[in-house]
Amino acid sequence: MTACLPVSPSAWSAGRSAERGYRVLLRTVRFLLHLCTRRTQTGDLPSEGAVIVVGNHLSVADAFVLTAAVARQGRRIRMLGTAGLFRAPVIGPLLRAVGYIPVDRRSSDPASALGPARAALEAGQCIGLYPEGAITQDPDAWPARGKTGVVRLALDTGAPVVPLAQWGTHQLVGKQGTRWRAVLSPLTRPRVDVRLGAPLDLRALLGVGSAAEATAAQLRAGADAVMDALVAELVVLRGEPAPPHAGRHC
Repeated sequence: MTACLPVSPSAWSAGRSAERGYRVLLRTVRFLLHLCTRRTQTGDLPSEGAVIVVGNHLSVADAFVLTAAVARQGRRIRMLGTAGLFRAPVIGPLLRAVGYIPVDRRSSDPASALGPARAALEAGQCIGLYPEGAITQDPDAWPARGKTGVVRLALDTGAPVVPLAQWGTHQLVGKQGTRWRAVLSPLTRPRVDVRLGAPLDLRALLGVGSAAEATAAQLRAGADAVMDALVAELVVLRGEPAPPHAGRHC
């Protein structure tokens, strides 16, 4: 496995405890992935500055694969998660300890709900999220339609959006036979492939400088463009054409 490159402390402002928690998490994740999977990774990530990494959502194992993939590029990632997870007795403190960011989806004000993520980007950090908002329910595991939160963040901060397609995590921990797949994975070592696509400049693509300036139609067009880029990378990994509904169905 490729070693994680050093990162300047100034690029990470979540505090010493979050840094220690992240390093422990990363070491654990890298060990488990090495033990349980065979992995490939292609593509690059901007080496510095704010960036939004978006992934397709196949499995509860996705966040671990995404974290390790970004670390291979010398970056630390702060994943976004629903605020409810952060209120859970055990997992909530753990997520906060590694610097992950809660998003309150119940908020009537999208700008307020995304405030912590926006602040992280303005500090030059790398954040990660799943535009679909949930694990895909498509029977063939193609992505569902993306939500507009990533577009709002990109427009307000100017951060590029990098699609990160992953394939194989559903063989590690999937909806069917989850327990046994996880138990047997050190023996079967399913292949997990990751592919990073070219950064998207949504300000240039949509011709607007902030989310407040964008119409609902422009926000939707931006979200669809992000999903199209993500599906395009996934097509390469899967070696098969995507159906028309990929990235567009609810």
